[in-house]
Amino acid sequence: YHSWERGQNENANGLLRQYFPKTMSLVNVACNEVKIAVNKLNSRPRKCLGFKTPYQVFFERTGIDTRQLGVVRL
Repeated sequence: YHSWERGQNENANGLLRQYFPKTMSLVNVACNEVKIAVNKLNSRPRKCLGFKTPYQVFFERTGIDTRQLGVVRL
């Protein structure tokens, strides 16, 4: 396999790089900064989801509002 063949994974990495550039050391990144980035990415509408957010689709399918959980497992 080749990493450039995994489009969805590479797209997610590109989105994460908006918040954590490649040159940035992740050692000093606070957990709260990660939670903020995750919340922003999951609140962003996606074409592949019919322009719904990942939060909306997850809630529709499970009935669980993950934004209320406040937990991000690292």
